[in-house]
Amino acid sequence: MGYASGQPRIASSRLSHILTIAICTLLFVLTISGNLIAQSTTDGAIGGTVYDSNEAVIAAASVVVKNNSTNAEFKQTSNDSGYFRVTGLTPASYTVTITAPGFSGWEAKDVVVAVGRVTEISPKMGVAGTTEKVVVTGEAPEVNTTSPDFAPSLNSTAIQNLPINGGRWSNFVLLTPGVNNDLNGFGLVSFRGISTLLNNNTIDGADNNQAFFSEERGRTRAGYSSPKIAVQEFQVNTSDYSAEYGRAAGGVVNTVTKSGTNQFHGDAYFYDRDSAWFSINPFTTLTTQTSPGVFTTSPYKPTDIRKIWGGDIGGYIIKDKLFFYVAYDNFGRNFPGTAVATSPSAFFATPTTATIATLASRLGVTPAQAQTAYTNGLNGLLTMLGPVPRTGNQNITLPKIDWVINDKNTFSALVNRMRWGSPAGIQTQSSNTFGIASFGNDYVQDTWVVTKLSSLITTNISNQLRYQWGRDNEFENNQAPSAYEKSTLLAPAGYINPLGLPPQVTITNGFR
Repeated sequence: MGYASGQPRIASSRLSHILTIAICTLLFVLTISGNLIAQSTTDGAIGGTVYDSNEAVIAAASVVVKNNSTNAEFKQTSNDSGYFRVTGLTPASYTVTITAPGFSGWEAKDVVVAVGRVTEISPKMGVAGTTEKVVVTGEAPEVNTTSPDFAPSLNSTAIQNLPINGGRWSNFVLLTPGVNNDLNGFGLVSFRGISTLLNNNTIDGADNNQAFFSEERGRTRAGYSSPKIAVQEFQVNTSDYSAEYGRAAGGVVNTVTKSGTNQFHGDAYFYDRDSAWFSINPFTTLTTQTSPGVFTTSPYKPTDIRKIWGGDIGGYIIKDKLFFYVAYDNFGRNFPGTAVATSPSAFFATPTTATIATLASRLGVTPAQAQTAYTNGLNGLLTMLGPVPRTGNQNITLPKIDWVINDKNTFSALVNRMRWGSPAGIQTQSSNTFGIASFGNDYVQDTWVVTKLSSLITTNISNQLRYQWGRDNEFENNQAPSAYEKSTLLAPAGYINPLGLPPQVTITNGFR
């Protein structure tokens, strides 16, 4: 009896537990899902209202959107107002086909979808039997009529052909009105005069920021963190953008990468920038010693050689289903620096008799010995000035796969591996008031993975699940000490240097 009387209570408890899980699951799905009125930051959409020849709306029209590169199809039905929207579309060219009972067909080829945008079309269908199928062959215009934001985009053709100083593709944001270079010259940008630390950068919807310094991943001393050859297009959101972008009071750079298609395609490139081809900048000057105690300041052209080479290839593993894309990029830079003193003509002037007498008094030696000590010290200091060999080398490998699971689910995975090494590269200016062994070595190791699953749950609800794993390791260490540092500064009398580390030497209004 006890077991029988307890059974309903157990069943009721289980039912309550199941209902609780079901409700929580539904709330979670509704939270992370988006109604088809919106579209993902990494994708675009095609939408419009279906009309007949008399401008009356057509409900329940069947809409098929096909990717012209992969043949992936996405299906939708117009609602009671004749409106439809197909979301989750990667930036590409599409063919839209619309059919409805009692009406002739309608087809538009080369409908271009841009990142973060809804491409609006206005199909008009004739009555069946009286009008032939309407075929639109012209490219649909990319005009934003759906949102108030100002967000121009740049496609791969523009990215590959427009001139750029180096390979950092995100510098193209400077083509957008209201975007300016940071005054400190480190390559950061300001949107609408807002701090350069308040921007947001994403790749395939995943975070591409270096949180410690609040910069783009990889920082600005490195060449760049991802190759521009792999960028399909990017969107620059400067104002009035959707809350889905978030994390930015300044601007949002929203980037998507290339994918493989049903056709094998690839590119190879080589860029060579050599300062020997440049003119001399009269504002870039260098002070050198032309004779003992005599220094001359004149314009000079520092050596700066940059070479970028690489390529990419994409295609299919299983036609219409599984695609691959791989990019490789190498960036090399040879830009020797120069160690200089702030005021060399004053600092290295011949000492007066009074100066030698003061030095002799402090050292407790004769004036002749003080003069010798001064001369030896000055000669040692001069060894800390002059040219500093400085290079930078960077390698990036970026593989990606795309899988069309079915007409409702697609999956993609991307890996970006970047390695940067720059001996003596922490100080990047052409001349610095640091000793020749105090510029510092710079190393960056970036590795990150982005996966994305896009699902059409119902005709009105879609969901995109993204996951990123990444590591951004940055290292700085000392250069090998110079001969003068080893003999004089590494372990001076009365000082214990257990690690044997050389000091950082600066030559400003003195020798520190």
